[in-house]
Amino acid sequence: MACKAQTVLFKEYVEEGPVPPENFVLKEIDLPALKDGEVLLEVQYLSVDPYMRGRMRNSAGYFVGPFVPGEPVGGGGVVKVAETRAPGIEKGSFYSGMVPWTSPQIATKAQLEQMQPVDTEILKLAKLPISGYAGLFGLTGMTAYSSITRIGQPKKGETVFISGAAGAVGMIVGQMCKNIYGCKIVGSAGSDDKVEFLTKELGFDAAWNYKSMPTLQALNKFCPEGIDIYYDNVGGEHLEAALECARPHARIVCCGMISQYNKKGDERYGVKNLANVVFRKIKMEGFLLFQFLPDIVPEFFEHFPKWIAEGKIKDTEYVVKGGLANTGQAFCDMMAGKNKGKAVVKCVDKDPIMGN
Repeated sequence: MACKAQTVLFKEYVEEGPVPPENFVLKEIDLPALKDGEVLLEVQYLSVDPYMRGRMRNSAGYFVGPFVPGEPVGGGGVVKVAETRAPGIEKGSFYSGMVPWTSPQIATKAQLEQMQPVDTEILKLAKLPISGYAGLFGLTGMTAYSSITRIGQPKKGETVFISGAAGAVGMIVGQMCKNIYGCKIVGSAGSDDKVEFLTKELGFDAAWNYKSMPTLQALNKFCPEGIDIYYDNVGGEHLEAALECARPHARIVCCGMISQYNKKGDERYGVKNLANVVFRKIKMEGFLLFQFLPDIVPEFFEHFPKWIAEGKIKDTEYVVKGGLANTGQAFCDMMAGKNKGKAVVKCVDKDPIMGN
């Protein structure tokens, strides 16, 4: 039986500056009846993430190309199987992965099998809503886990600096390095309340508002003996300050450079001390989560739910209600740094796990 759906279309490329909310166009569309081998999916939560900004330029993006004007935006999310004509796919089951911003939507069995089945028992054990698969148990958590274990390789007693530390990935990396590996953790954030959140709620040894205290000054104050790992979410002056304070054989994990995403190439910050990579024998490596998949998944689920249940990793979400109609504003707010923790858009009235 055919039905109506809502979708969020990408309006046009924005080469520089912030992407405005009106660049996300909500539209009602007609869906055809399900065919054999297809399922009808209802979106539960959608994730908004900094990497998406790169797909809003008319150039090659991360692991895929740019969004196409006039077609749906897409990103990480959690969906529920509302109807199924695909053998082996149960009605009422949940999956997480990359999905278009359309609800409900039709997918093939093959497309659904590329996604991660949601284990609701693990969520109940960890006392997490189903949105956990858009954050801690989804791309965000796996990004933090894979990069810090494969590239950062922290050791007990080392000093770790995280920029954008109150963001989705930064806060997980900080808690892992502090509570799992026994490191000293310092971080930068963009407001005083985020600084308080990092130190009082997440246990960071020190944090600062980079808008009121320059990062180099803060590192000299809080890490007088230098840093062993820099987890970079910001780039620009933060990267330059980290290179200045890096100890011999330090590791720099390049996860993102959000301070540069809205700028054209000739306006981006030119880091002046890259020679320190040579002189101090620094390992500096960028990555994409998908290079670690699917090998990382069993290992991740072996450790991460247990750490959450033990209180070593806390979940903090910035939840935007209102469903697809508010996805564009949610993305813009995230890029402006208004979120504290993982930014997700709630597309259902009640969470299927928590009931709220």
